[in-house]
Amino acid sequence: MRRRSAPVAILLAAALTFAGCASPTAEPTAWQSTVATVAAQASGGDYAGALATLNALEAEVATRRDAGELAASEAEAILGRIATVRADLTSLTPTPTPTPTVQPVQTSEPAPQQPTDGEQDQSPNKGPGDNGKGNGNGPGSGGGPGKKG
Repeated sequence: MRRRSAPVAILLAAALTFAGCASPTAEPTAWQSTVATVAAQASGGDYAGALATLNALEAEVATRRDAGELAASEAEAILGRIATVRADLTSLTPTPTPTPTVQPVQTSEPAPQQPTDGEQDQSPNKGPGDNGKGNGNGPGSGGGPGKKG
């Protein structure tokens, strides 16, 4: 339980921080609502959704800073807090562990397939084969341990 209450506490602290950082020219209620959404998503375990909402908030802060609606120093303070919350959310997001794929290992030669009834052997080797009975006229000297007599 402790692990789940930590992000909620962090995000609620961030919400309070963001609420105090809103510029009068900005829309503090919209930002407070966004931060509350991030906190709700994180407390529900939807860390990916919370990160997406946080990314949208970051983009809005940067846009308002660039448009001159938010002082650069104030925007940087808010963006720094967003980065802190993002780091906390990222550390809570479970990383998928890759499932190892096991390749079958062939340990022996596959057995030759015999033709079944109705199939004919399609092998090009249809000769009489070697029955192991030679005529004894080979190049050997005859001194081997073979058949005597």
